[in-house]
Order: sequence, then C-alpha cells, then structure tokens
Amino acid sequence: GPGEPQLVLDADGRVSGSDGCNRLMGSWSEADGEIQLSELASTMMACLGDVDTWLNGASKLNVEGDTMHVLDNGGVEIGVLERQQE
Repeated sequence: GPGEPQLVLDADGRVSGSDGCNRLMGSWSEADGEIQLSELASTMMACLGDVDTWLNGASKLNVEGDTMHVLDNGGVEIGVLERQQE
C-alpha cells in the first residue's frame, strides 16, 4: 500500500517499486537461484514523515515462498518484503 516499501519484478526483466515515498526502477536477472538487481535508480522527492530508504541499497534478492530477502552489495540482508495478494 501507499507508504510501504515494495518491489515488482516484471517478466521482461524490469523492476519497479517504492521505498515508501520515492519510486524505484531498474532491471533484474536470475543466476544460480539468486535475483541480481542492476541499474537501480530512485526519484529524490521530499518525503513527509519518517521514511526509511533501506530499499535503495538493494542489490540482490532471495525468494523463499512468499518472502523476499533483500540483500546489499556485500550480501548482507537489509530487509524483508512479503508477497502481496493482487
């Protein structure tokens, strides 16, 4: 929902989403069961309230069932996202 971090992986290799305020966009690919993010960019809007921009540091994703583990460049988990029902 609005104000919540989210990522959407499109079948064409594009990734989009939000850190809760700013939009994110880039591309993704899969190798050895791990999802690699590349060219991840973000808008730089002024955000009201306390917005945690941790999702901007995403580099890799590991998906286990309905849980997406978000990792930084060093492979350290920086957050978790749960699959949302459409």
